[in-house]
Amino acid sequence: MNHSTRSLRWLTPTIRRERNEWESFCARVNDGETLPRNAAVLSALQDQFRELDQQNRELKIPTLHQELKQLQARVNVILQRCRLYLDATAVRTLSASQLPYLTRILDFVQTELVYLRQQLLLSQTTVHYLKQLVLAAEDIWTQSYCNPNYLLNLIRKIKHDDAHLDDPGQLLFLSLRDMEAVAREQIAHPDILIYLRGLEVARCSYYVSRQIPAWRDSCDLLMMAGMLHDLGWLMLNPQLAKKADGRENQRNDERGEHPILGAALLGGLRGFPGDSYLSEVVAQHHERLDGTGYPRRLHTYHLGEHSRRMGVICRYLELKNDRRELTADGIRTCDGEELAFGAALHLYRETLQGEWDAKVSEQLFLALDKQLPEELHEADRHNDPFSLKRFQSYRPDAAHTELASPHFSLDPESRLKDSVTDHQTEI
Repeated sequence: MNHSTRSLRWLTPTIRRERNEWESFCARVNDGETLPRNAAVLSALQDQFRELDQQNRELKIPTLHQELKQLQARVNVILQRCRLYLDATAVRTLSASQLPYLTRILDFVQTELVYLRQQLLLSQTTVHYLKQLVLAAEDIWTQSYCNPNYLLNLIRKIKHDDAHLDDPGQLLFLSLRDMEAVAREQIAHPDILIYLRGLEVARCSYYVSRQIPAWRDSCDLLMMAGMLHDLGWLMLNPQLAKKADGRENQRNDERGEHPILGAALLGGLRGFPGDSYLSEVVAQHHERLDGTGYPRRLHTYHLGEHSRRMGVICRYLELKNDRRELTADGIRTCDGEELAFGAALHLYRETLQGEWDAKVSEQLFLALDKQLPEELHEADRHNDPFSLKRFQSYRPDAAHTELASPHFSLDPESRLKDSVTDHQTEI
């Protein structure tokens, strides 16, 4: 990979590359002559270190961003190591052979700090968009015909704000759970997670549409369907989601009804390009080409082009945000980069099995990174750990149920006793 982004895991993730650089750095402690304190190259590194240290001190991350706090703690550890060599009161010396490694380590720190600021900005804009989305979606509940102007204004605002984003790490959540906690602190809505997932799907759809020209004609439709694709969850009976002790739990959709309910709810939303396909896309965003999706188990030619695109985006973000399927309920722990790459790899393998449109999946991978399809192919060929079955949670399928007992028996006594068939009569 040519550039660095926290949304994907490279063959050597940032944290692992930093560790490898430190090992190589320490291996050259006595290699070469010691640099004088007034060397120009060393002075430049000291200035860079002081600037990064100051940026890290000024960066205040709220407590609710737990994973961002962990990343900042990792940055603190790296800076403390560098302090031994680059601080004004440094206690260790440097050789010329160590400078390239230390330079790359400081570049890693710079990348981490940039990403932390991007995620903080993402949380602020997300809360702002969520307030407007919740308000704009109220008419869907109260009117048989809903004017889409509020939603279209929100789409235009997202397009204007995201037009300069050139990295998927700037719009994809590092942790959906932390983002939900931040949103709940400012928005008193019991089902804010439904709108939060929809907002991420809409922004991801716009990002892919900017990168892939074939998606641009359906951009507004995909963004509208993305924002509202899980609205059917709101129509499920909340009484079914209560625990035995009376406390509220998440809504349950064991029968996979929320796509159909959402499509019925959005039937009156008209007045934007592609509005006639909205209900179809929402109803089919969990369908798969091989017929293993839900709720209607549609396959191949029954799925339109828009539905295939929405299904691939929803599946990738579902894998990225729901870590149980990739880590088997926490059996395997991974960094954020690994989980995002693991989600792409999982989607790639499902595509090879015929569950998703190969062309649409490749377009998504190319939009995330130009070299991602090649990296996925190599990871799959080398049997990446994400391919192990114990780290996957397969969907329940009719083929997994036990076979019913046969209607006949091979027991000799049974054959003598039941010798008369439907076509015979006793004499």
